[in-house]
Amino acid sequence: MLPLQFFGQNIHFAINLFAALVFFAVFWLYFDAWTSKKHFKEFVDWLGFLLVALSFLVNATIIEQSVLGHSLLGNVSAAVSVILRIVGYATIIVGQIIDPLQAKPKTHGLEESVYTTDDGLANVPPSNSAEKPAKSASAIFLSTLVNPLRFLLPLGSLGVAGLYWRRATKGLEHHLRPIAYAFLGLFIFDLLSLSRLLQGSDNPLIARLVASFGPLWTLQQVVLLVSVLVLGRWVWQYLTRRFMSQLFMIFTSLTLAVFLLTTVSFTYLLVNNVQNSSLDNLQVAASVLGYAIDSKKSETLAITEAVASNTDISAAIVAKDHNKLASLTSTFLHDKKQSSLIITNNSGQVLMRAEDPSSWGDSLSSDTLIRRALIGEPSSSVSSKDDVLAPLIYIKSASPIRDSNKNIVGSAVVSLVAGNGFVDGIKQATGLDSAVYAGNVRSATTFVAPDGTSRWVGVKENSKTVNSLVLKKGQTYRGTLDVLNRQFLTVYVPIKDIDNAIVGMLFIGQPQVSVLQAAGHSVELTFLVTAILLIAAIMPAYYISKYLARQLS
Repeated sequence: MLPLQFFGQNIHFAINLFAALVFFAVFWLYFDAWTSKKHFKEFVDWLGFLLVALSFLVNATIIEQSVLGHSLLGNVSAAVSVILRIVGYATIIVGQIIDPLQAKPKTHGLEESVYTTDDGLANVPPSNSAEKPAKSASAIFLSTLVNPLRFLLPLGSLGVAGLYWRRATKGLEHHLRPIAYAFLGLFIFDLLSLSRLLQGSDNPLIARLVASFGPLWTLQQVVLLVSVLVLGRWVWQYLTRRFMSQLFMIFTSLTLAVFLLTTVSFTYLLVNNVQNSSLDNLQVAASVLGYAIDSKKSETLAITEAVASNTDISAAIVAKDHNKLASLTSTFLHDKKQSSLIITNNSGQVLMRAEDPSSWGDSLSSDTLIRRALIGEPSSSVSSKDDVLAPLIYIKSASPIRDSNKNIVGSAVVSLVAGNGFVDGIKQATGLDSAVYAGNVRSATTFVAPDGTSRWVGVKENSKTVNSLVLKKGQTYRGTLDVLNRQFLTVYVPIKDIDNAIVGMLFIGQPQVSVLQAAGHSVELTFLVTAILLIAAIMPAYYISKYLARQLS
């Protein structure tokens, strides 16, 4: 399953492209009216809606950098989108102000009429105002000012909504009421967009609410979609009145749909391939972790055989001299960096525990490795043992101890805990998080608790799929799982003892969002190329529509 953030990013892309199309349609409506009369008020109107359409087109290409990694353009795209929309709102406001209001006549008992031109727009006197060119700014300047400028967006959309509402209620142009509703929705959308300024909050509740693809982000996309649907329904009624405009918008819509489908399909395949590649790498890393355990088995076995070959130790076993054994092994654990050393006699009775010299005399004759050692078979295995916080996984080796006549007089058992230091070494080598499980309980892990020191051990793996596939069937699991409330790409492999019984499992994982970060630049570049191609496709669509309309007329 692909990350939910991937689908969120594509939903953002699709909704903003649709918003750009709808505002482009309104631009075309005003532009078409302007071409027949060349009134300045229509010029200001179509310019404003064109700028808003471009702002949503640019906004569609913006990626959530907290999820997909650093953007190719930094914050420039966000700044350009904000400035285009602010200037667009301001231009629309200017157009509404210079366009005289057709006040309702003070009559009683007469039905109100809306006087419109053939293109569906109110016919009002032209204005002699001049357009003022917008000032340009450098990319650094745009990036620096983007956050303060966001506060102007709700003011602009609310201003446009208020002016259209006034024209629809106090004047005769009732047909403009949907535009007021749409811009009121944009006002809510722009207010919600300010929530991204709180993404650095230390408050966990606020951080979750305003997070990328979080609740407020979702609400923001829904509000935008509803707003542009209202505006799109309104504008389509007027576009269908002229055949050429209808053809042009149909070609433009189809072009957008094709590009959108292509872009989403390509990014899906791209992210899916990156995820599968990541899972393959994780499986290789899991194999490395398994090899590391095998290496530790060989290491502990070599150390055990070195202990077993010590003639002083074999003599002390024959003499049953516990104090001598304690003296000979007093620095063993520190020198060899092992967790345990046990020496038994030939019946499996403990003569010495290096980790606890006062604890001896009990029998370990039922231990599989010791039984093998006492019949002359050195061997290594893994086992689990209960502990305070969580059961521990031990890597154990046992070797027979022989006297000068080559008779087996006892056994030496060396154990090493596969603890946090073990998995930390794997993370240093691979950069991946890992864990060792005793059964389905986490025994050691690289996951550090919020205090920065303790580890998330003692946690059970509750996935039925993992427990069934790995612990019961002894197979490898690879896929996505929730780990500590985060989605991870994971691989679990079983840990088996010398008798091929499953005693635990190894875990290797990486946050699923890293897949998006790995493909982030490619996804963003795809969005940018799609936006450029859409702009380039508008003129061919226009001329084809014009040619067809002329031929059919």
